[in-house]
Amino acid sequence: MLKVLIADDEHKVCQLIEKLVDWEALNMQVVAVAENGIQALEQIREYTPDIAITDIRMPGYDGLELVHLAKEYNPKMEFIIISGYRHFEYAQTAIRYGVSAYLLKPIKKDELQETLKKLGEKLRARTRQLTYEEQVQLTLKSDGEVLRRVFLSDILSRRNKARLQEPLEKLNQEFHYGFQPGDFCMAILKIDGHGLDDGRQRQFLEDKVKSAAARLLTDCVWEQEMTLHAGSFCFLLNFDREEKARVRRGLKALMDEIRVQGSILQDIAVTMSVGTACGEPSGLWASLRNARMLIEERLIAGTGKLMEGEFPAGSSFADSDLFADFNVRMFQVLETLDPFQVRELMVQLKSQMLAARGITGHDILQMTREVCNLYLFFMKNNRIQVEEDFLEQYNTGADNCGSAAELFDYMIRTLTRSFEKAARLKRQDENRPIRVARKYVEEHYGEMLTLEQVSAVAELSPAYLSTQFKKSTGMTFLEYLSRVRMEEAKKLLKGTSRTVADICGQVGYSDVRYFTKSFTKYAGLKPNEYRKLYS
Repeated sequence: MLKVLIADDEHKVCQLIEKLVDWEALNMQVVAVAENGIQALEQIREYTPDIAITDIRMPGYDGLELVHLAKEYNPKMEFIIISGYRHFEYAQTAIRYGVSAYLLKPIKKDELQETLKKLGEKLRARTRQLTYEEQVQLTLKSDGEVLRRVFLSDILSRRNKARLQEPLEKLNQEFHYGFQPGDFCMAILKIDGHGLDDGRQRQFLEDKVKSAAARLLTDCVWEQEMTLHAGSFCFLLNFDREEKARVRRGLKALMDEIRVQGSILQDIAVTMSVGTACGEPSGLWASLRNARMLIEERLIAGTGKLMEGEFPAGSSFADSDLFADFNVRMFQVLETLDPFQVRELMVQLKSQMLAARGITGHDILQMTREVCNLYLFFMKNNRIQVEEDFLEQYNTGADNCGSAAELFDYMIRTLTRSFEKAARLKRQDENRPIRVARKYVEEHYGEMLTLEQVSAVAELSPAYLSTQFKKSTGMTFLEYLSRVRMEEAKKLLKGTSRTVADICGQVGYSDVRYFTKSFTKYAGLKPNEYRKLYS
């Protein structure tokens, strides 16, 4: 049974198409319905339909863009375009993209049914004619694409360095490249904001980048490979040295096009960096490092630029006096468990760093990461729990920041929120033994209680319990025990007719005279006087 996808931004149109056709008679099944181009492309990848019926105008991708991108994913997929526009250029473009039919609204049942019938016959005939050799070629193509990505991923993750020393012929044979002697370099297209947070938006941008790169770079490079890595689109390029200027123009055009294409998404900024060119693949790691340093410079220089050139190597900012001083003060304020003091210290750091002369984007990024590492180090050493994925979540959010001020604000907000939660839990944990002790006293006040006995229940030493008890309640252990007993005695004197001697024994005293003296001191009245006044 052939699988069909329907895509139209009007829900009623989708329902109409579903009801117009006798799908069972055509041996077809509607497997998905989409209401925008991004969703449609996602469902094409998920359900791999044989036929798509799509409107020409939709949010995200229009029908023609959807056809173009889906054909890259599955060249044999068939499309029926439905449109309310009679413009010839739409039909002409659709034919160029390989669309099987271009139907005008309002949709005619017989026309749609006949079009689907012909497409079904065409697809089944094509399936029967697929030869063994064609199946092998498709498998080899898929395997080759995987191997190319593996090679690029190893460079990005700094794995298998020795591999880059191998001859071009061996690399080409092993990883399905077509490298030629010339220049090699790495380039990074960075998208800041939250455009990559949503899976559908990420796929939309990835498809746009891939399509634009193929169109703008193919004529000026021998080889190119792209992958999305750690929130950035990373490119491996191999080209003739004489084509360097054209490659640069192509990358600039790519950046500009993605910025325009991405305008349908809110809150994104685009920056491109080009690493230093090298004559051998062995220099690609250095080129990648240069490209990364340049892309980090957007935090100072601003987004929307093509960053290139040799980035000067500097000393580690973590070795500076500013960081050493901050390190000491950070530990001091963390020990207070006061989130406000921690926040104020980070605000001061932000002001100092943004005002520092010669500060680089790499310095800013390095410093914020070091602050997070200091925080985690302190918390671990003091056995204070924080979120298990704190650093991973922080790095993901920091990667979306396009300026130094935004990055610092994000760091301050994230770390303060985490510390407030951790400090609250820490204080609760420290007070737990006191809560246990107080509850035990309130339940056993009628017994002959001692500090040693209660400290054993709270699992603390008597001396430490005594100190923490005073700190938490403002009273010594004996003062608290006496207060509990006196309050209970007052209830019994007011609410019962028991004798003072009985009440004395019930609240934990064995000497009536001592009880009377203690009660008079606490309540300002002797027990019998208290009863007469309040009962």
